Amino acid sequence: MRRFRHTLLAWLSVAALVGAVSAPAAVSADAFSTWTPGPGAAGDNTYAGFVDVPPANSQVATGNFEVAGWFVDTTAQGWAGADDVQVFQGTMDGGGKMLARALFAQSRPDVAAAVGNPFWAASGFTATIPAGALPTGGQTLSVYAHTPAKGWWYKQVQVNVSATAAGSGAPAPAGAPAPTVQGAALPIVVIEKPKDGEVVKTSSDYSIIGYALDKNASPNQGVAGSGIDRVQVYLGAERENNGTFLGEADLGFSDSIPEGLYGSQFASSGWRLTFKPTKFHVNTYLMFAYARSAVSGKEDVAVRYFAIRD
Repeated sequence: MRRFRHTLLAWLSVAALVGAVSAPAAVSADAFSTWTPGPGAAGDNTYAGFVDVPPANSQVATGNFEVAGWFVDTTAQGWAGADDVQVFQGTMDGGGKMLARALFAQSRPDVAAAVGNPFWAASGFTATIPAGALPTGGQTLSVYAHTPAKGWWYKQVQVNVSATAAGSGAPAPAGAPAPTVQGAALPIVVIEKPKDGEVVKTSSDYSIIGYALDKNASPNQGVAGSGIDRVQVYLGAERENNGTFLGEADLGFSDSIPEGLYGSQFASSGWRLTFKPTKFHVNTYLMFAYARSAVSGKEDVAVRYFAIRD
């Protein structure tokens, strides 16, 4: 860890001065790819991070493998800075194909320890590329990170796609989040309110609204046939990273959006939770909503970036 910290700090110093990128000794997946402006990009490149998995020029399957790493905006205050991470074959604005939306703000204590910034512990991302998503041969994977003020920026890694390669691509490095899905599919969880970037006032209580469901649920599974038996909401950081627990949401609310998307069984898959913004400092925050499936026992999480203001 000491070697990793010294190397990473040296890299950050050089990148800040001349925009060069050289990966730490433990991570070399994309050593020659910098964060590059994408759609809506603005301002200076103040980003740090790596695509740890798959390694550059490694052999991967046509799908069913992980793309994982970490990302921070070094100017972000109180969080790692990204409100969305997506993986493309090719580029977003160059006719590329979106392969997966990543789970982000995941735990990376090695990054926080290396740079001495506890907010960067929630800088990890993991995406699962679906089976058969890529043709064989040399391919360019582009990892896009979105920040509220600076739009999309991306980093690339070259891979060799083989129909006979193992699905995992490569084992995850120490400290990277472990694969989440094995066997049964994850449930679906969405935060509808607050919207991304919304300003929540301290003048009154605020109702968080969303929906959660498991598409594999039978009509008698979970609350109101949603396939969900619990939604928990945390503020400021992930549950496992000492986030502030806001409470367990009330389930079974009517919501026309999931009904329209997934059918009448899920007409009552909405959830609600009211909290008091006055209990928190005026600042920007990440919110994490965890939904547990009554079908499989698995959980998934939705993340929302918003602000609390007077």
